[in-house]
Amino acid sequence: MTTEKIPWFVAERSEAFAGLLLTSRKDVHVQNKNKTEGGVDFLVAVDDAGGPFSTRLFVVRVKGTTSSDEAEWMQGVKELFQPPNRAIYLPACVFVVNVRENRAFYAWVAEPLVEAQGAKLRFLPPGEFYDLDRAAIDAIVDRLKVWYDILHQQFVPAPI
Repeated sequence: MTTEKIPWFVAERSEAFAGLLLTSRKDVHVQNKNKTEGGVDFLVAVDDAGGPFSTRLFVVRVKGTTSSDEAEWMQGVKELFQPPNRAIYLPACVFVVNVRENRAFYAWVAEPLVEAQGAKLRFLPPGEFYDLDRAAIDAIVDRLKVWYDILHQQFVPAPI
């Protein structure tokens, strides 16, 4: 791993680019969180048909880079897959943004799955990254909507 310090603008540009991709959809709202040790970069809400307040949330951690060499930036990304002293209860992604080429990639940390037993979160080690563009954002959001629909069905109101 290189000890070279990443220029200050890399974080700002990478978060701006990730926010731009996410908000390319009208049903996605991004809250930029203040950076805390081990914290999240974005808390993302996906509108549901029920009203103005969405409970369909997911977390995004953003890592900026100036390198197109995956082996080089992967070293700095591995830590994002292991939140220190915190459990993850929401779907979560890592977005890596190359600010020189304006290209982005994503990987699930806590992947929403729909199985015969219902909605599950699968926790993944650092692994394969996929191109992140508007089509990928559509696929992520559509997957989250289905997952939350199934999760909602799993909760049965208690009798009064």
